[in-house]
Amino acid sequence: MQKIPRGVDRALADLAAARRALTRARRNLARLTRPGGPPDLVADEWGWARDLLAARREKLLAIPGVVGLGLGARRRGGVPTGEACLTVYVRRKLPPGELAAQALPRLPKSVSAGGRRLPIDVVELGELKRQLDAGAGLSPLPPVQPFQGTLGVFAQDLDHGDTVALTAMHVTGFQEFPDQISQAPAFCSPSLPTGGPVFGTLRQGTMTGVDAAKLALDAPRSATSTLPTIGPLHGWRPTTFPGDQEVEVRLYGAVSGFQSGFIVNPAVSLPGERLDSAILVNIQTAAGDSGCALVDPEGLLLGFLVGEGTSTLDNLRVFTPASLVLSRLRCDVPTT
Repeated sequence: MQKIPRGVDRALADLAAARRALTRARRNLARLTRPGGPPDLVADEWGWARDLLAARREKLLAIPGVVGLGLGARRRGGVPTGEACLTVYVRRKLPPGELAAQALPRLPKSVSAGGRRLPIDVVELGELKRQLDAGAGLSPLPPVQPFQGTLGVFAQDLDHGDTVALTAMHVTGFQEFPDQISQAPAFCSPSLPTGGPVFGTLRQGTMTGVDAAKLALDAPRSATSTLPTIGPLHGWRPTTFPGDQEVEVRLYGAVSGFQSGFIVNPAVSLPGERLDSAILVNIQTAAGDSGCALVDPEGLLLGFLVGEGTSTLDNLRVFTPASLVLSRLRCDVPTT
C-alpha cells in the first residue's frame, strides 16, 4: 500500500472544515436577508473596489460599445487568474486597428483612486438574446403571442398571502403589468401549440431593472419548490463578491433539463438591457428555459434565467437576481 505523505490527514481535515464553514456562512446569509435588501454584497476588504467602480461607472458606460460593468476575476485564455478586476462587457471586442479606423476610444487598462489600482478585463457579450421558443413548460394562452418559458419556483405573495409562480416577464410577451395591459393573460402548463390546461394568470411583472413576473395560481399549491435532480429549495440569498466568484451553480430548464456551471460575475450592471445587478454564469441553456431558477450548492435560490449573450467567445448566460425579483414583486421564498 502506498504511503500517505505526512500532513495529508491534516489537509483533508482542513478541507472538510472549510466546506462546513462555507455551507454555514451561505445558510446564515440566507437567514439574515429579506426582500428589499441589497441584491449583491461586497466583502469589506473589497469595499474600495466597489467604491472605485461606482466612481467610474458613468464615464465607462459612456464609451461606445460598452454595455455592462461588474467586479470579477481576471481571465487569461478563458482561465481565471484569481486576480480581482473590473470586468467591462462590450457588444463586440475590436482589435486596436479597427478601433483606430473607426476613431473609437480605447478602454483604459486599469482604473485607480487613492493609491489603489484595479485592472480592467474586457469581455465580449454581444446582444442579449432572451431565451424563449417552442417546446417549453409554461406559456400564455391565445390571443397572446405564444412565447414559452419555464416555471422557476413557487413563492409567497407578501401582499395577498397566497402562493404564486415566478418566471421571466418576457415569457408573457409584455414588458410591464398591470401598467401596459388591462386584462391579465392566462397561462397553461405544460405549453402546447393550441394551449393546454389553465395554470394561472399574470398578477404582476416588469422588465425594468429585472425581468420577472408572478402568476396567480388557479388552484392552491404549496410554496415548497422541489426541482428535478436538484431537490428542494432551502430559501434564497444575495450574491457576494468575491465569495461567489467561480462558485458552482445548477438549474433545471424545461427544455435543457439539469445543467451545472459556474458564476463568472456575481453582479453586473447592464443598463442597455435594463437589468440591475445581473448574474453572469457559464452554463448551458436552450430557448424555452427562460425563468428557470439558478441554485447554489446549498440549495439556495440566486436568480432566474433571462437570456444569453450572443458572443461566441464566452458561454455566458444572464440571470436576474432573486433578491431584486422578490423585492420588486413583493414575494418571498422562506428559508428552511
